[in-house]
Amino acid sequence: MSLVLLSLATLCWGAVSPESTIQCGSEPGPSPEWMVQHTLTPGDLRDLQVEPVKSNVAMEDYSILMNVSWRLRADGQQEPNALSPCLRRSPHFTSSRRRISWKKTEGPGCLPPGTVVNMNGASIRLLKATKICVTGKSNLQSYSCVRCNYTEAFQTQTRPSGSRWTFSYTGFPVEPNTLYFIGAHNIPNANMNEDPPSMSVNFTSPGCLNHIMKHTKKCIEAGSLWDPNITACEKNKTAVEVNFTTSPLGNKYMALIRSNIVIGFSNVLENNPPSRASVVIPVMGESEGAVVQLTPYFHTCGNDCIRRKGTVVLCPQSGMSFPLDSRRGMLGGWLPLLLSALLVATWVLAVGIYLMWRHERTRKTSFPTTTLLPPIKVLVVYPSEICFRHTVCYFTEFLQNHCRSEVILEKWQKKKIAEMGPVQWLTTQKKAVDKVIFLLSNDINPRCDGTCGRSEGSPHENSQDLFPLAFNLFCSDLRSQTPLHKYMVVYFREVDTKDEYSALSVCPRYHLMKDAPAFCTELLRVMQQVSAGKRLTACSL
Repeated sequence: MSLVLLSLATLCWGAVSPESTIQCGSEPGPSPEWMVQHTLTPGDLRDLQVEPVKSNVAMEDYSILMNVSWRLRADGQQEPNALSPCLRRSPHFTSSRRRISWKKTEGPGCLPPGTVVNMNGASIRLLKATKICVTGKSNLQSYSCVRCNYTEAFQTQTRPSGSRWTFSYTGFPVEPNTLYFIGAHNIPNANMNEDPPSMSVNFTSPGCLNHIMKHTKKCIEAGSLWDPNITACEKNKTAVEVNFTTSPLGNKYMALIRSNIVIGFSNVLENNPPSRASVVIPVMGESEGAVVQLTPYFHTCGNDCIRRKGTVVLCPQSGMSFPLDSRRGMLGGWLPLLLSALLVATWVLAVGIYLMWRHERTRKTSFPTTTLLPPIKVLVVYPSEICFRHTVCYFTEFLQNHCRSEVILEKWQKKKIAEMGPVQWLTTQKKAVDKVIFLLSNDINPRCDGTCGRSEGSPHENSQDLFPLAFNLFCSDLRSQTPLHKYMVVYFREVDTKDEYSALSVCPRYHLMKDAPAFCTELLRVMQQVSAGKRLTACSL
C-alpha cells in the first residue's frame, strides 16, 4: 500500500512540477566541470540542426542570426545503488551507452568483478547544461561559445506530453559566404579517455544575393540592392558597347569582357551617380555571346564588392529605325481617311437598323396577330330536378367546346366540398370564377324524363342539393346592380321561376339553343374584359 501511495505522490509531483527551460550566456573558456571526476555523465545530444533566421523585420536593424536546435537522447545510465558503493566506471565501454562495465575496487560489500549493470534512464537527471561552440571560417576566423543551463532538473526521459526534450538557441551572428563548424556537448563533461557526449555539424551561409541575406547591412554596403541593368552589344568585330546604371555607393567601375579568356576591359569613372553610363570596349576576337563582368569599387566594400554579369549580343542596325518612321508617317496620312470611312459605315449601319425596325413595325400594324384569349371560369349551379346526364353534361360540353370556358361543377369536386364545407367552397368559387350560371330547366330531349333524377348516381342519391344554398349565398349580390353582370340564367324550356327563386328575374336570361349567339357573345365580352384586366395588372407590376 505504501508503494502505491509513494508512486501516486511521485506522479502528482511530476504533473505539477514546471518544465525545464534554458538560460544561455557566453562561456569562452572550458567549463568548470572539466576539473571534476564524474561517476556518471549524461548521454549524447540528438538531431543537432542549424538554420539562419531574421533577427528583426525593421530594415535599420536587419541582421541574420543562427538558430541552433537540439534534442536530448532518451536513454542514459543510472548510478549504482547504495549496496554497491565500491563500483567505479571503467574507462572503456563494453557496448552501447545503455550498458556500461563497472569494475570492483578493494572493500567489503562490492559486487563481483566484471558485473554489468543496466543503467537505463537516469543519466538525464544529472544533466545540467549544454554548451555550444561555433567556429566561422572566411576571410577572418571567428570563435564563440555559449552555455545553456537547464532551469529545472529532469525527472523523466520525455516531456509529460510524450515528446522528446527539444531546445533551441538563437544568437550567433551569421556572415555571408562563411563556413561554420557547430559543436555541442552536454555538461557534466565526459572524463578523460571516455567517449564525450557531443555532436557537431557544418553550415555554410548563403551569399549576399540570397533573398534573406541581401538586406543585411554588410550586403547592402557590398551592393546587394544595386541593379545595374547591364546591356552589352557588339558594335563590330573589334568593339563592344556596354551600358549600365551606376550606384550612389561609388563612381569607379571596371567592365571586363570574357570569352574563355579576357578579350577586353575598360575602367569607368562616373561622377554623377546614379546615372546611365556607357563605354565602348575594344576587344580581340569574337565577342557575341561573351560574358560582361562589371566590378564596382564602392567606398563601403573596396575591392570586395558584389560583381554583376551580363551577355554580349549583336547591336541593332542603325538603319532599322527609318522603316519604322516611314510606317508612322504613312499611318499618320491614312488615319483621317480611316476615321472618315468608319464614321460613314457606322451611319449606314444605323440607318439600316432603323429602316428594318420601321418595316417590322408597319408589318405588325398591317397584319395584327391573333391573340388567343384565356378561357373564362364558369360555375354552373342547378336544382336537383335537372337531369345531370342529359342536361348538365350537355351544357358543360357546349361551354367547353363553343365558348372556351372552364366549367366548375359541384359533382366533380365532392372531395373539396367535403374538406372545405359547402359554404366555404361556394364562397371560394364565387371569388375565383368570372361567371355564375343558374341552369333552371332540362334539355328538350325525349331521353331526359322524370326517371333520370331517380337513376343510380344521380344527385339525389350521392350529394346534397347545393342550389338553394348557392341561391341564398348569392342573393345579396342579386339585390345590388354593381355585381349583377356576374350572374346569368340559362334554360332549355320555358319555365316559370318559382317564388322562392324570384330574385333571379333580374339576371340576364338566355333560352338555348335559341339565344346561343347572344349567350356566346356575352361570354366573349367577359373573356376580353378578363384579358384586359390581366394585361393592366402585369403593366402595373
